[in-house]
Amino acid sequence: MVFLVRIVCGTLAAVPGVAGMANQRHADALQDAPPGISYRVARGTHQWSSSKKIATTSQHVQTLRPIDAGRARKVNPRSAAAVLGAHQRLVGGFGYQNITTTSAYGTQYAVDAHLGGHQVSLIIDTGSADTWAVQKNFHCIDYSGVFLPRETCGFGETYLETFQYGLTDPETHMYIQYGDGEIVTGPMGFSDVTVGNVTIKKQQVCLANTTYWYGNNQTSGLIGLAFPSLTNAYLGDAEDHDFGNQVQYSPLFTSMVSQGLVDPVFSIAIDRNASSGMLAFGGIAPVSGLDLSRTAVLDMIITSVIPLPATASQYSFYTVIPDGWYYDKTTSTKKIPYIVDSGTTLNYLPSGLADSINAAFNPPAVYLWSYGAYFTSCDAIVPQVAVVLDGIKFYISPVDLLYRTLIDPLTGLCMTAIADGGSGPYILGDAFMQNVLVVFDVGQAQMQFIPRQRY
Repeated sequence: MVFLVRIVCGTLAAVPGVAGMANQRHADALQDAPPGISYRVARGTHQWSSSKKIATTSQHVQTLRPIDAGRARKVNPRSAAAVLGAHQRLVGGFGYQNITTTSAYGTQYAVDAHLGGHQVSLIIDTGSADTWAVQKNFHCIDYSGVFLPRETCGFGETYLETFQYGLTDPETHMYIQYGDGEIVTGPMGFSDVTVGNVTIKKQQVCLANTTYWYGNNQTSGLIGLAFPSLTNAYLGDAEDHDFGNQVQYSPLFTSMVSQGLVDPVFSIAIDRNASSGMLAFGGIAPVSGLDLSRTAVLDMIITSVIPLPATASQYSFYTVIPDGWYYDKTTSTKKIPYIVDSGTTLNYLPSGLADSINAAFNPPAVYLWSYGAYFTSCDAIVPQVAVVLDGIKFYISPVDLLYRTLIDPLTGLCMTAIADGGSGPYILGDAFMQNVLVVFDVGQAQMQFIPRQRY
């Protein structure tokens, strides 16, 4: 099923130095990091960012298309969890292995952009930083490197053959290998990128020439909205992609702000249907049904991935610390960092908490190892579930807690939106974001959450 949504587009901030130690409120939450990960509170650098400024809305509007990712054969193939899980396993952790091996279906959110003068449909992802499109006549491979017919990778139209301003100097290539084995690699160069009538000049991008990919047959690449510390550019040949060859660059989001196009703030209100979901850079998305009196403001947390030195002192993922969870008249007050990630379909919680919330469905949801997710009767009674942010309960609609169209053919059961995140890190994905307007205020190193009346 394909829906239509509007997108208000501009940019997010450059990533100046951030520092600061965890204050007492966050101390307990930050000390128990998963293997290979550490956290600390970021410090804002743009003092202009006031509540009055944040209320400003962008004038750049474009359509964002939620796309049924059923053909992708999994819920969240390009999530932050895949990146963190891969690095965490390098240091002996367990990460998000279940996330990246799940075979259930989900929704991806795409925007029509112009890259080097050609229109391409690109997935929007707040959990990654690289912008890339598949190159014309690319190679589609399987997990062992065997060449396959191009249609097997499931891309949409492929127009691009070369970069508008040539290759990077020295030459670099992008290489990403996700936790489930998906691979995207290709040369990097410079082209103008236009999104929402905003044109970023000479943006560094990748034209992927070799992919092992689970596509949706509609999109042809991805726009990453995260920070330079998560970019994946490497010097040398296509086979040289160890950390010693990694070169950080300015991703699309950062370039927009450094070129003075918009202020360092953006917001997202994604929809499950064809109403008024938006992505707005430079201010709040002008969506209806907002309860501004219940706005939650949380500190932005730096998520440091040990094998990636740049993440130790710079923004990486958009991470916050909720006050806890409310479900079935029960409140869990353990404070744990969560990544807010539009590239992830489900919410990934600590194992015990995920078990408890899924047990509150009637009948109780059961864990299916083949999917790495919980399933229950498709007509189950859904419990009340809320994330507690800044003392405010943000309820997740029952519609978003049970995917009644995602049915396991063997059992006839439907998938829930609460998944087991193992040892972490943990994620607030689309199932949560569909119920709020999320404001990413990089200038103040804060995130704001405004509930939407969308039951």
